[in-house]
Amino acid sequence: MSDQERGASAREVVRVLAALADENRFRIVELLAGPDPELSCGAIGAALGLSPSLISHHLSILEGAGIIDRRKDGLWTLNRLRREVLSQQLGMLERLLEPVLRRAPSAAAARAEEAAAASRTPAL
Repeated sequence: MSDQERGASAREVVRVLAALADENRFRIVELLAGPDPELSCGAIGAALGLSPSLISHHLSILEGAGIIDRRKDGLWTLNRLRREVLSQQLGMLERLLEPVLRRAPSAAAARAEEAAAASRTPAL
């Protein structure tokens, strides 16, 4: 992957992560990942106990990040999770972090090293 491609991928991943960083938006995504493929703004608001204006704000951010699609059905606006986008972004995140993760010691190895260092420290 070239530096330019890596930069573009990083920007896309950051955009999605930023949208998901808010607890309410994360909860909306959890709802949309459930058994109902599409939910109205009213159904989301009722499930989360949030006002219509706040739901609309969060849905606009999720749509802007490409995480959801919205469509009109008469008087209702239905919202659908774009699972393929989340899957693609997760794959990009894994590829971007792979070099870092390869170099990072495992948590178990780090704890073993800390324990070994502590046992070598002379008692006062």
